[in-house]
Amino acid sequence: MTADLAKQKAIAEIIEGKVVDDSKRVEVCIKGTLLGFPATLEAIRSGFPFGVSYFVETEPDMKSRPPADQVFYISVVPRFATGIISILSRIFLFESRGQSVGDKHFEGRYVFNHNSFELAERFVHYPGVKDRIEDLQKYTGFNELVVRAGYGVYLSQPKSFNQLDLDVCREAFRLLGELGQVVFDAFSPDVRA
Repeated sequence: MTADLAKQKAIAEIIEGKVVDDSKRVEVCIKGTLLGFPATLEAIRSGFPFGVSYFVETEPDMKSRPPADQVFYISVVPRFATGIISILSRIFLFESRGQSVGDKHFEGRYVFNHNSFELAERFVHYPGVKDRIEDLQKYTGFNELVVRAGYGVYLSQPKSFNQLDLDVCREAFRLLGELGQVVFDAFSPDVRA
């Protein structure tokens, strides 16, 4: 089963881009730009059980990127269970406690991993970031959101390309573009905290 070409072209219009034939690697590959940043949507296969991945690159020049282990990194994964039930989920589902980001309420909803508490706390408390993460979860039900300064923002959505709603895709790219702008403006490797 091949991916719907009309849907691919519609998504390409959302990010002012084009459908790219990268069929040796992925079935769906759409590249464009978003707020001046390179943006990509990919799906290994268009049907269930494969989801889609969104990428917004904040530093497209590979030569100017610092080594990945030397820049701020944070990953956000929704919790399986919240509240009192979260204790049981940690025991029986082996859900990680995660790392602190200085916001207990937010830590109750998401599992965070990062390489700098100070920058993670600053990122989560940056104006609008929590709202954008909550909106991304509401619209996409993401499995994982990864932010890496000097590289960009990545989101994994469990919904297959065939089931992907264009309005959800448009909103996801808008929110990811705004997060990418925050990363570029305030968390670039050359910006000092």
